[in-house]
Amino acid sequence: MKIYSTLAILIAFLVAKDVNSQTFNSFYGEVVNNYSSDTIHKYLVEFENLGVKEHGTPALQNTLDWIIKKYNNYGYTDIVIDTFNYAAQDDYNLIVTKQGSLYPNTFVIIDGHYDTKSGTGTNDNGTGTAIVLEVARLLQNITTEYSIKFIHFSGEEDGLIGSSHFVNNVVVPTNMDLKIVFNIDEVGGVNGLTNNTIVCERDETNPTVANTASYAYTDTLASCMELYSNLQTEISYAYSSDYMPFQAQEKVITGLYEKNESPYPHTPADSLSKLDTNYVYEITKGTIGASLYFAVAHEFGVGVKTSTNPTHSLVVYPNPTNDYLTIDFKEGLSEIKRIQITTLLGEVVAEMRSTNATERLSLIGLSKGVYLLSIQSDQHHFSEKIILQ
Repeated sequence: MKIYSTLAILIAFLVAKDVNSQTFNSFYGEVVNNYSSDTIHKYLVEFENLGVKEHGTPALQNTLDWIIKKYNNYGYTDIVIDTFNYAAQDDYNLIVTKQGSLYPNTFVIIDGHYDTKSGTGTNDNGTGTAIVLEVARLLQNITTEYSIKFIHFSGEEDGLIGSSHFVNNVVVPTNMDLKIVFNIDEVGGVNGLTNNTIVCERDETNPTVANTASYAYTDTLASCMELYSNLQTEISYAYSSDYMPFQAQEKVITGLYEKNESPYPHTPADSLSKLDTNYVYEITKGTIGASLYFAVAHEFGVGVKTSTNPTHSLVVYPNPTNDYLTIDFKEGLSEIKRIQITTLLGEVVAEMRSTNATERLSLIGLSKGVYLLSIQSDQHHFSEKIILQ
């Protein structure tokens, strides 16, 4: 719940270029379409039934156990409980890590808090908890270039205690390399109102080192929300949620918050009946698309070497190239092959299916730079960086 209260420029420039070229990614769209509104609704009901999740209560511990069980069921194994002490009692953050294929030591954090105040907190922050869980479920078996940490913070309602502990005792001492911190807090809207806009939040406060990059990433977030959901977007400033301890350490942050601010959080009336479930479903869709984009997801497992990689069975030339790229499948590989060229940020720029022994791809019209060629069939997988001069 919120209560009002020279490297970064380079990063922002690169991200801004990405925003300007951003288009709908069909693979990301397929993943988004696999989300389950029934699952989201089930999460919200279960979260509400767990009770008032205040510090030191059995309900808070039961909610932690409930979240852990979800990740176990999804198949995650890197599940860590981050223990901290507050008001003479232990409390717990949950950190679940999915390893990236190309940049395993650089992380996208997707987070939301699971503690509540004075009520079951179905909006604040059962909605964020449910969305983080659904994103984790869908991304579990998808290759992402960057590692992802799905984090469920506790102690948010007591003053960002859990997130401050994690930043001060894990992020700072290990000099953790963070690409972006993506915070989701209270996104249920108000039942009975027109909930068609989501607020995308950026860093507008001191220190200002990461502000420009945060602006660019938040623009990217807004673009993803509009590409992969039916929502409109509005840009506002970040405040009073778990991204702020990261912001204080000059990390790049962004986040989501409901446009129609509910009057019910921090009261017993913060229940499922008071929020707009269809609004939560749309936010889930946009969040999945943005998460895929931030972590640079690939359908073909770019960066993963497999036993079926047919590097001995094909030749790609010329590389570097100017206008055309030839792929010669030396041993035939007559089965259907899906050939795709993407930018390094996952945008598909060329795609085809082939059963031919040789294919010649036109790269005319593409900007100079580095691209990724991916080829996949039922039995083979190949990926290579292509330089266009």
